[in-house]
Amino acid sequence: MNREQAVQQIEGLFPTDSQYEDTNKIGERLLAQAKKEVEGWRSESTSVLIRYAELCIAEERRQARR
Repeated sequence: MNREQAVQQIEGLFPTDSQYEDTNKIGERLLAQAKKEVEGWRSESTSVLIRYAELCIAEERRQARR
């Protein structure tokens, strides 16, 4: 399967930008699984890693307030 075929399959099945909420949720779950299996979080773009770090810090602070 090449990139174009993959996009066509995704568009026909579970695109994350579908007009249907359930389809979006399934697509988001499957995309996250694919990224985790293939890349891992360390290969994300710098902007994603910075935001991830910010969210981690916020969560740590939230948990510390408990």
